[in-house]
Formats: sequence, structure tokens, C-alpha cells
Amino acid sequence: MSTTFHFSSAKEVTNELLETIKFAYKDKSISITIEEEDYIPMWQKEEVLRRKEFAKNNPESLIDFDTMMKELERELGNES
Repeated sequence: MSTTFHFSSAKEVTNELLETIKFAYKDKSISITIEEEDYIPMWQKEEVLRRKEFAKNNPESLIDFDTMMKELERELGNES
């Protein structure tokens, strides 16, 4: 048997509710699942997969993070 409680935010979970759950389920195991509603558009997921595949097939096109940061700082320094 499975019982599910849905809340719009964690603010709705009161100490009284937790005590009621503890009393009702005593020694039974329970599971708490947090569902985050971060929406990532399909086009963005597809672009990440496309870039991942490109990097896999073209590893010579990748540069080190520190090198990239130095180049970016140099470019931004030249613009001011």
C-alpha cells in the first residue's frame, strides 16, 4: 500500500503533521520524495546533446577552462 501527500511548498509541512505521520506509521518504513519543478525546454536539452556529441567527435576543439578564462579576460580587457 502506498500513501502520497502533496504539498505546494515545504511551508505546509507542520510539526503537527509530522507527529501525526509518526503516530500513524510507527515502525513502518516511509519515503519522502521532493519534486522540483525546474523546467528545461526541449530545445535546450537537444542543444546540450548536440554539443556533447560534437565534443565527443571533435576533442581537439575543446580548450582548458583556465585557458578559456584567460582568453575571455583578455578580450574583455581590450573592450574597455
